Amino acid sequence: MTEKVCVFSAKPLTEKDRLRIEKIFGKKHSNAVEYEYRIDTALLGGLLIIDGNDYYDSTVSSRLAKMKRNLS
Repeated sequence: MTEKVCVFSAKPLTEKDRLRIEKIFGKKHSNAVEYEYRIDTALLGGLLIIDGNDYYDSTVSSRLAKMKRNLS
């Protein structure tokens, strides 16, 4: 069974960045992994990685939203 990992970024990733992501998630999964890279300029920066039911969110927009909630 092939696992799917979706990577969202504000701008295209370099080959070095893609290889780094693929190395990390390749170690996590013993099965084959299919990677899908998407551009979403609303993220402003950082990455959102969806791995099955797991979300890894290091985007600027999520950090700003968290700061806003903490200041309220």
